[in-house]
Amino acid sequence: MPLPRLPGWLQRVLAVGLGLLLFVLALELLKKGAGGLGPVLRGLGVEGFTGGLGFGWLMACVVLSGSPVAAMALSLLASGTLTTAETFGMIAGSRLGASFVVLVIGALDDLRAGRRDGRSAYLGVAALSATAVIYLPAMALAWLGLTRGVFMGLRLEGRQIDGVVQALYGPLLAFVLAHLPRLPIFVLGIGALLLAFKAFDRALPDLAGRDAPLLATGSIFYRPWFMFVVGLLVTSLTLSVSVSLSLLVPLAARGYVRRENVCPYILGANITTFIDTLFAGALVGHPDGVRVVALLMTTVTACSLPVVLLAPHAFGRLVDRLAARCTHSPRALTLFVAGLFLIPLLLIAV
Repeated sequence: MPLPRLPGWLQRVLAVGLGLLLFVLALELLKKGAGGLGPVLRGLGVEGFTGGLGFGWLMACVVLSGSPVAAMALSLLASGTLTTAETFGMIAGSRLGASFVVLVIGALDDLRAGRRDGRSAYLGVAALSATAVIYLPAMALAWLGLTRGVFMGLRLEGRQIDGVVQALYGPLLAFVLAHLPRLPIFVLGIGALLLAFKAFDRALPDLAGRDAPLLATGSIFYRPWFMFVVGLLVTSLTLSVSVSLSLLVPLAARGYVRRENVCPYILGANITTFIDTLFAGALVGHPDGVRVVALLMTTVTACSLPVVLLAPHAFGRLVDRLAARCTHSPRALTLFVAGLFLIPLLLIAV
């Protein structure tokens, strides 16, 4: 007797759930595999704020995540390996490079789908550009606060809590790390990522080619402040800007998220991404650990709120022009990626 066919809506729900599980697993495998290159980069000399900035930026690009790099910076601060200025630079740099994973995932999605318009790679460039535009003045303000003694004496007590990712994938990741070299782990991550996108394809109908938008233009879901809050909440729940921003790739590629809604979401995600780093600062026990993170989180918030509330469309147009120019051809995208690695190398060499 044949099994009863599941309703269409239930099939879509299951496909989305499977896609999300594979998506998070893929990110973890990619980070673990790419992390094998970390010791090579740690051999580079890091000195002063610019050296820390370049090193954190480069490490985040290589390991495809900013949070592990920021946590490593705090551990090095606690051990006396890095100064407060170098730690500040490394944490700030890790935020600048954290969105590189979105560009990698977007480029893979474009290749998988045979798209030449860079629709998904655009999101990665937009995330990196929006982050840089906000973080550069925020870093300057935070540095000023650091040198003037702002938040001096701030302390938080924290304790380590296993995340959802560890609960779901901890044993599997431990087994893979124990039995496979880094490169095959990275390849497994790419395979899991492609399977995740295939699951999303089965669950989400393609809305990009619709004559009319999914929702009316005036819908609350398209309001900048609403998308800003969504970015805050999603990153608070996932504790990873890599995951929250990368989720934009399949959603935007299928027409569920419009380009003009991307920037407020990115700005919100870039604030709450500091939550896990704040706890890491509390755990290491160094007097400047929490202070450095709190300064950056405060100044990024101060620079982001006026943009979201007063000039979201002007900011979006600026980022759109930058991202469109950098993804209009494979050569332009290649030059952008080259610059993304060249700039931090120059900062380290200074």
